[in-house]
Amino acid sequence: MKFISIAKKDFKELIRDRRGLAMILLFPLFFMLVFGFAFGGMGQSNQPHKIVVVNYDKGATMSNGEQVNFGNNLTKVLEDSKYENSEVYLFKVNQTTESEAEKLLKQRDVDAEVIIPENFSQSVVALITDTLQQKLVTGTTNSVKSSNITSTIIIKGDTGYMGFGVSQGILTGVLEQYKDKIVNQAQSAVSGSPGVDANNYLQSKVEAIPGTGSFTTFDFMAPGMIVFAILLLSTTVAAALTREVEKGTLARLKLSKMTSFDLLFGGLIPWALVAAAQVVILLTVAVLIGFHWQGGLYTLTLAVLVGIIGGIASISLGMIIAAFARNDRQAANLGTLISVPTSFLVGAFFQLPQVVIANFWGQPFQIYDILPWTHVLKALRSTLTFGGGWDSISYQVGWSLLLTLILFAVGVFLFSRNRLRAEN
Repeated sequence: MKFISIAKKDFKELIRDRRGLAMILLFPLFFMLVFGFAFGGMGQSNQPHKIVVVNYDKGATMSNGEQVNFGNNLTKVLEDSKYENSEVYLFKVNQTTESEAEKLLKQRDVDAEVIIPENFSQSVVALITDTLQQKLVTGTTNSVKSSNITSTIIIKGDTGYMGFGVSQGILTGVLEQYKDKIVNQAQSAVSGSPGVDANNYLQSKVEAIPGTGSFTTFDFMAPGMIVFAILLLSTTVAAALTREVEKGTLARLKLSKMTSFDLLFGGLIPWALVAAAQVVILLTVAVLIGFHWQGGLYTLTLAVLVGIIGGIASISLGMIIAAFARNDRQAANLGTLISVPTSFLVGAFFQLPQVVIANFWGQPFQIYDILPWTHVLKALRSTLTFGGGWDSISYQVGWSLLLTLILFAVGVFLFSRNRLRAEN
């Protein structure tokens, strides 16, 4: 169990280097504070807003016997709507199930969800019928109703997300125009009264994803900042390993017939504890400046577990960097050059476009998912932001663990070959 001796040695050295430890823990805090107090989204004009439609409408029969489905009609209207004086569509529409739509909303792959109720067509038919009846009845001051059928279209999303705020405003306007158009078309058949009140038949309502009613953009960003901090460990680990090579420490350890696994696995343990500490410290700071933490100590425990996996992945990346760096300064520069862009590639700071390359167990696998930190980020958001339990993160944890093991094996191989090769 020689790796335990290495772990103790590295842990003591880590504690002694208070300045370095402070930089590891405090540097990400600076970014957390900046994003917490000053971050704001940059909305883009004349770009389609991504929405999903869940259509439960069962259709209805018109007075002339014609079978109609106004849920399909409304979906087509949303698909065909364009910006004024432009050829750019207002929405990019996908139809899916309600459970899948909620997953997309939580990951912010779409801006909003539109739920069309099963009696939507019945309400539209009742609206048309009563409009026609009122126009044909003379000397009437009250509305004539053939039935009391009211349906409510739900516009659902994360009310703290700028994309949802813009999309739901546009959707509300489109739905109002849709109701007015139905009444106007019915009125065009005859003349007389101004028609019935469409709001008695068709209504819309904005709903938040459960638990996100008071969310802000920062609630989505905070887990990304934690992943950013974990990724920065690769830079510190790479520099530390390179220093050990330069000082001859590793050469002396080789004389004790210590294996590469003992050396690298032993060094992994204290750095994994640093990753766990980063999760706790950054979450604490995030909560103090407004992060709406969900789920309590249970989700914190899950987040620490996920953070340790992400930390091991970063340590493995540090091994790979140290295998090629000639000195600690080069290792630090190369680590920064790799870790910072990687944090953008995993979606730590903003949502990335979907690039699906495969499907596993009914889940889309995007090109970014080949990086373990992508799954770490998704798991942290699921548990800390939305309060999800083990069931909601098990898929992401499985992938992050598998990819981390592969990365660790590659790191051990490259570092052993380039830095720990036995001398002839």
